[in-house]
This record gives sequence, C-alpha cells and structure tokens, in this order.
Amino acid sequence: MKIIHTSDWHLGHTLYEHDRTVEHEAFLKQLRNIVEEERPDALLVCGDIYDRTNPSTSVQKMYYKALLGMHSVCPEMAVVVTAGNHDSKAMLELGRELWLMAGVRVIGQLEKKDGTVDLDRHIIGIKDDGGVTKGYVVAVPHIFDQNYPLMDEDCPKDRRRCEFFKALQERVKDINTDGLPVVMMAHMTVANCNFEGQEADTVGGIGEVSQEELGTGYDYIALGHIHYPQTLKGSDGVARYSGSPVPVNFDETYPHSVSVVTVEKGREPDIREIRINNVRPMLTVPAVPSAFQEALDGLSAIGGDEECYVRLNILLKEPMPADYMEKIAGVLEGKRAAYCYCKITRPEVEAVADATAVTYDEFRELTPIDVAQRFYRARFGEDMPERMSEMIEEAVNMYETY
Repeated sequence: MKIIHTSDWHLGHTLYEHDRTVEHEAFLKQLRNIVEEERPDALLVCGDIYDRTNPSTSVQKMYYKALLGMHSVCPEMAVVVTAGNHDSKAMLELGRELWLMAGVRVIGQLEKKDGTVDLDRHIIGIKDDGGVTKGYVVAVPHIFDQNYPLMDEDCPKDRRRCEFFKALQERVKDINTDGLPVVMMAHMTVANCNFEGQEADTVGGIGEVSQEELGTGYDYIALGHIHYPQTLKGSDGVARYSGSPVPVNFDETYPHSVSVVTVEKGREPDIREIRINNVRPMLTVPAVPSAFQEALDGLSAIGGDEECYVRLNILLKEPMPADYMEKIAGVLEGKRAAYCYCKITRPEVEAVADATAVTYDEFRELTPIDVAQRFYRARFGEDMPERMSEMIEEAVNMYETY
C-alpha cells in the first residue's frame, strides 16, 4: 500500500500580519503534482489543516479546491483527513457525506453508536481500482486528554487514553482477517520527538504520549502536530512525523517536505521525502546577531525582485536608533522583501549588585528616573545617556502635571 503522508498545512496562517495565501497555494499545487506523479493508494492529512478554528471563506475555498483538484488527477486515490488541535472538529466535518463522492473521508471527532464509541468509523479500508482492499487506515483525530472516552466503567481517568488505543488496535485486528498492512494516523506529541524550531506555545497544550501507548502491530504510524520531519527513534522505522510543508516561523530553518511511504505487512516501511519549494522563504539578516548598521547593510544586499520575509538579527550593545523603523523602510523601499520584526540579542553584562539590589524601603524612596537609570545600567552595563534621562524626566513631569 502506497501513501502520501502530510500534515500541519496551517492554511490561513499570517506572518506578522502578512498574508501567506500565495505560499499555501503554491504548496497545494506542488502536492497535486506529486499526487499525479506518484499515484498513491491514499493521501493522509494528519491534522492542522487550518491555522485557526474559524478560517475565512477564501481559505476554506482554497482547501476545497485543492482536494478536488487532487481527486481529479488521481480519482482512484482515497483521501483521509483528520482534525488537529488548530482545527474546528465540527466545521471540518461539514459536508462529509458530499466529500465521500470525491473519495475523501473526514474524521474530525469521536462519535457514539448505541451508547458506545463507534470505533468502526475510524477504521477505513483502502481499496484498489477493482475494489479489492489493500490495507487499512486507523484515523484518530486530535483528542484532548480530558476528552478520551470511557471504554470501561472501571477504567480510571488516567488510563482512558491507553484503553482507547488498545480498543482500536483490537478492533482492527478483528476486521483485518487477511493480514493486510495497517496504518494509524494521529495528531499528538509523542515522547522524545524533536520539535526544533517550533514555538513552545504551538507544541504545548497536548500531553506527551509514549510510543508504547499507541499500540503495536501497525506497519506505519503517520503523525501530525510536530513540524520537524522525523522518523522516531525506537519505533523500528514505523512512527514518523511528515512535518509541516511550509515553515510557520523563522526558526523552522530545515527542509520542508511530504513523505511518500510504501507499506508492507510486517516489513519496515520504505520512506521517501519530497521537498516542497517555498516560493517566499524566510530570511534572517545577518545570519549571526550583529550591530544595527550591519543588519541594514544586509538588507541592502537583498535583490529588488527577491520575494521573501525578513527579520533583522540585532546584537543590541546600545539602544536602537529612535528612527530605526524609518531606516528599515527606507532600505526596503522598492524591494519585494516583507519586513517582519527585529530579533534582539543582548550581550551579557556583569550584574551590578550594589546598584540594582535594593530593599523594599529603599525602593519606596527611589524616583522614577532613579529606577530607569538603574535598569539601564543593569541591562547595558553603562550609564544612561543624558538625553534619554532628560526625556524620561520630561515624561514624568507631564504625567504629574495631569
């Protein structure tokens, strides 16, 4: 069974208020071309299709158009989409009966049947052109720990997740009487994964799951949520994050891709990465923290027709010029580079203990300018410039007057 594994599209994402539609459309076009060339049995999209739970109408249309386009170039391919923590589970499932006409199965949330969780809904047979089943996909959407179902009334709360995966594994064994390959897809943080470059708040909120808890007997585990592409150590090559196809922030500096995986029962999967070309890359200028003027010189070197996002990498030994934004805008005028922000690195300075450590009573005696001057010296290791002190005093006087 041949699959394309992808996740974390984050359609609708904006980068410091810059719209990224062009990049996402370019990725989806590349993915369509990959589907047409590879002609997989299934395309698995493992969550975080959207960046927000309430994507705009235009972003939803982009998603619909992309899936229909992939179906048109490979109509025999099954598509399985699961919800991630960024997606609205109910919204993603809207029109799921219509999606079946395009070979798309959407699994956004758990559902009950006759009072119990409908496990069969999550077990999807993948068929060839002749209708013969080639394997199974066990599709698990993102589930917060507190929302895992009660599989057994005697099961303690902290065991619900483990029992849910155990029940899924047992059910697919019952169905898979011919010993066909089985793939699980899930959106979660698996213990000991590498989330290099990913912002802490996008990783957080989901408790780590051990590999053992997911169960054994799967020939491939297609994971979403972590943006760094990787096959997990200790999984015998079975568990993998495809990673995000388009970088979400400047620190995701590694290549981005989708995974083409050939799965056979009882054998290590064959995995190929196909690189996605980002039409608007993210540049950090300069590569190492440098003085503001050196950073401006780096901006000047960007070509006039070069499409990119840019952040300045500043080593702040002294305060930024008051007109630094005007200077940046002036250098970028006429260029196609979009400025995002300044990444500030401050040199370490010796702590000035005698000047900064004060008791509560001493602090009550300090004036605002005293506090500002102490902070400046602790931060920069030198006295505040006289002109800055005068400006602070002027602001304090204006406040006190009113």
